Amino acid sequence: MKKLIPFIAFLALLTVSCRERTAPLRDTIPYVKQLAEDSTAFSMVRAYRSQGTRGSIAVVGEPEAALLLSEAFLQADVRDNIDGKPGNDRLPDFAGESFDVIMDAYNAPYRRMAESSPDSLREVAVRCAMMSLDTVSYAHALDPQSRLSKKKAKVFVLASSMLTEFGQFDIDTLVKMASREPLILNPVDAMMDAVRGASLAHVAAWVPAPAKPAYEAAATGLDCAVISPVGGSDVRSAFRDLLRQYRSLKPNTALDAVLVDSFTMDLEELHAEVEHIHRQITEEDMAFDRLLAPKFHFIEPKSSLTEACYRLLREKNLFTHDIAYPAVRYYQTEEGMDGDFVLVEIGSEYLANLRSGILETPDKAPDYVYVPNND
Repeated sequence: MKKLIPFIAFLALLTVSCRERTAPLRDTIPYVKQLAEDSTAFSMVRAYRSQGTRGSIAVVGEPEAALLLSEAFLQADVRDNIDGKPGNDRLPDFAGESFDVIMDAYNAPYRRMAESSPDSLREVAVRCAMMSLDTVSYAHALDPQSRLSKKKAKVFVLASSMLTEFGQFDIDTLVKMASREPLILNPVDAMMDAVRGASLAHVAAWVPAPAKPAYEAAATGLDCAVISPVGGSDVRSAFRDLLRQYRSLKPNTALDAVLVDSFTMDLEELHAEVEHIHRQITEEDMAFDRLLAPKFHFIEPKSSLTEACYRLLREKNLFTHDIAYPAVRYYQTEEGMDGDFVLVEIGSEYLANLRSGILETPDKAPDYVYVPNND
């Protein structure tokens, strides 16, 4: 087995994800190589997607992003469930599917890790993927005997461009080393697909600085300016800074859309700022107004990822076709007995408190089946 690993790994390095796109040759992290030599761990990888349509859609990321994205999945109803055509049919688009929401509280925020120790974040991404493939979680982080069963993932959804840049390559490589086809979705490719699908001519991507390389790679063939604006928590000021940077790069090019790399940004604030610009109160407003195309709009990751996942399940014939509301379990990473992080299934009371602190309308639950643990 050890002799085969370098050759298989070399083949795996030719691509970054299940989509076809050119990627620079690079080496994976030591943790992936350790997993490949561990017969027990690698058997989980070999079993990936061995159950056909069965298995969960694992949503992985920082707590707020993962929870908000999972709510978007559970509420999605923009397709006809019979023929897949656009349209609301009062049945959730992901009817019959199971979601495992893995909120990585232990390692958040990712930006700090991406800036200080990017290889550590790559390992975190792989560890979370392995937890998605495992059939075991825990009721209590400090009690190794409190084991609970869970589903294996059939699709990985990364709720972070940081995981796209620091980790997706390694997850992809590990799965391909087991001669399996990895199905990994991320906000970067999903939003770029939205740009291509709408045939937009000129766009800008509003991204955190560590994720810039991922966007630049995904934007191949597109006129996309990848920008990290300044402005702190002031959304409107940051948007204006983005427009200033775009104007300096492309002074005579009208902007069709801005890709917003955030699951939490207030889009209403951004739309309000666009309306303010259209009033042309100041000279800068007038300049910005000329910069915005007549049908200018924002592209955000939640709807882009739900659309990408729906398409993927149809293309790969991975829908369960069960007549049931989507089912969901919620997990959180916490520190275990050995000081490393473990996957803990969270109970209904904790989940209610978490939802009330994150969601705008926590009392308006979507149509889904919450499958709590036995607490």
